[in-house]
Amino acid sequence: MVKEFRKSMISFSTRPLWMQVVIVLCGLTAALPVRSWAQEAAQPSERLTKVQKDGAATIYAFNYPTVNAAGEKIVLSSALVAWIPDDRKETDSIESIHVYNHATIGSDKETPSREDSKELTLVRKMATRTYKNMFDPTSPAADYVGRCIIIAPDYEGYGVTKHLPHPYLAQRLTAQQVLDAFNYGLDLYRKQAAEKSADFPLLPIKSDWRTFFFGYSQGAAVTLALQRMVEEKGLAEQMHFYGSICGDGPYDLIETLRYYIEDNGESYNAKTDHRKGISNYPIVVPLIVRGMCMTHPELAKYKVEDFLSQQLLDTSVFKWIDSKEHDTSYMSKLWYDQLIAGLDTLGRHYSPEQMAEMFTSPKKDKVWGRLEKMFTPATYAYLSDTEKMATVPAEATNAQQALHRALADNQVVTGWEPKHRIQFYHSRGDMVVPFGNYEVFQKTHAAGEKTIYRVNDTYADSDHIDAAGIFFLELCMSQAFAANFNWICEGLTPTGINVLRPADIQSHSGNWFTLDGRRLGSKPTTKGVYIHNNKKVVIK
Repeated sequence: MVKEFRKSMISFSTRPLWMQVVIVLCGLTAALPVRSWAQEAAQPSERLTKVQKDGAATIYAFNYPTVNAAGEKIVLSSALVAWIPDDRKETDSIESIHVYNHATIGSDKETPSREDSKELTLVRKMATRTYKNMFDPTSPAADYVGRCIIIAPDYEGYGVTKHLPHPYLAQRLTAQQVLDAFNYGLDLYRKQAAEKSADFPLLPIKSDWRTFFFGYSQGAAVTLALQRMVEEKGLAEQMHFYGSICGDGPYDLIETLRYYIEDNGESYNAKTDHRKGISNYPIVVPLIVRGMCMTHPELAKYKVEDFLSQQLLDTSVFKWIDSKEHDTSYMSKLWYDQLIAGLDTLGRHYSPEQMAEMFTSPKKDKVWGRLEKMFTPATYAYLSDTEKMATVPAEATNAQQALHRALADNQVVTGWEPKHRIQFYHSRGDMVVPFGNYEVFQKTHAAGEKTIYRVNDTYADSDHIDAAGIFFLELCMSQAFAANFNWICEGLTPTGINVLRPADIQSHSGNWFTLDGRRLGSKPTTKGVYIHNNKKVVIK
């Protein structure tokens, strides 16, 4: 299956990431009419706003209160997609709640809070997926994967806060903001589901629902940070949290930069086109530096100019980022145009030859960045010093040490022991978010491999965009992905109840079971759907 997916994605590799996935999943040839859910003066929503119905998925929007890096109150936006079938039955209910964390974006049009966004197209597909025809219908995943609510936050800096800079990879901050979206959105949903109105025919949430987190790239790092926060705060039981699915995430920024600086195309048993000192996705460099400067207290007295070269700043990259008008592929094209034509700005001139010192182009409209020219000399010298980067300084006496400490504080690998299962996906050939991010997690939590977490690295020769296509194809369409949910749910639930696998259920023929595998003492009298003699039975 993975090989087939990989072949199908190659022809799309010149397209933006989300366009590739959406074309494969939905066959879209034109965008929906542009419409923003953002309120002009953002206030916390008192009700979910119904936006559209698309098959069995009904799409809502809401604004929710949270805090920014300074601890100040702020209102952010989110989408909420709910499963509501046209042929709904009295026994239908929401089986699971999913939190979807999106990947790195540049344009506000890519956020889940945009009706026309590619992200929302993905979320809609996830909310209407079904695996009933793919494997044993008595499997718990047949219901709880598809009968769901999906909460998909925009993140700070997008949606109703698109006028603000995005705090890129500020892990604890974003995790807290996503957690607030979960709680607020769920409260709004419950309130309106209880009304049972014709305008909001929301299904009730099953008393023993299951919560899952998932995301790809930046979204995977947010997902892992969110799981860490939920476990640290002791919230897993009340949230009915089961586990996470993470694809190719930057869980350790120091390891990611180490790969950029040191790898010559031979790391992790995968041959790639990567070369030492190159970032194959250079937009992440200014995004990371400013994200750290925005949110880490030790960087408060420093500016991005202390870390990034004047030449990089002169490309107008932050103007592009702050406009929220361009996706990252278009920003790469803008850099490519400067590489070809040179750059004149603020009385400074850079010839094409000088621009070629900072950028190289693997193909038209795309650039790779040379870190030695993107960073200031002092910053590049520090980051490329293996001995210095091996140990986080106990205190910061200069800008580079402060950046080092900020990068270390925003990793999601060390300092905690996961209590709930994590299904990782990670390509060994990923040149943007290298496989070393998973390896650092693996080494830090060696005792938990295959029990608390496991990895699918079978698409080893895929770079970040192709790997994303495989991840989302499986997420929306594949039996293999449904099996991940079953694996996450094996063992003990947060309340200590054993969850039986389909094979376990079949070995107890004659008994009655709930859909999540709990064996009952006798035939149930409460209305609902149950498993009896390997079949689903409706008790009315």
